[in-house]
Amino acid sequence: MKFSEILTLSAALAIASAAPMKRADDVEITFHGAAGAQFTQISASNLNILAILATKQKLTFPANPLSISKISSNTANIECTFTGINNSHTTVYGIAEVDVGPPQAQVTGTCRQLPSHRRRSDNILVTFIGAGDADFIQELPTDRSYQLINNVFSVSHIEVDDDVSCRFDGVDGSVTTITGPSTVDVGPPQTQKGGSCWIN
Repeated sequence: MKFSEILTLSAALAIASAAPMKRADDVEITFHGAAGAQFTQISASNLNILAILATKQKLTFPANPLSISKISSNTANIECTFTGINNSHTTVYGIAEVDVGPPQAQVTGTCRQLPSHRRRSDNILVTFIGAGDADFIQELPTDRSYQLINNVFSVSHIEVDDDVSCRFDGVDGSVTTITGPSTVDVGPPQTQKGGSCWIN
């Protein structure tokens, strides 16, 4: 079965009910709640569906009422997208940990392998520009992994000189996307929390 094929619900249920046995090529996703509570779901890497332990009783997945605030992946070169009980949509690229907003139990999820041209580990330089042309530069990988930006500088423009795309999140809720080479505005200007980049 190809990675991109979708399993039927009955097959997904079989995966959910079986005791997970981790293999070297498995995808392992960990769901993090408050006060260190968490659970891990394992899916064979050649499957497109990741059977999530869900609280939505109209589904027949085993119930897990844990409210999830973060989701992490241990596997490079994959993209996993999850839907929460209150319609959150959370995407994890590669080896990364991302926030669920707002925190909630997770209902479904799918994973896919990223195309081979996105497997490069080359890094790029991103320039974050503030008032009066003050700026700072951070090196980011192009594997879609989410990277924290540890600088409280208020950013009004973001610039990349390479043939890549990036997405950045601001502390006040801004979402800035850029396809390079170009410079884009951040609106309104604000400190950037983190972001990810990938090759076009």
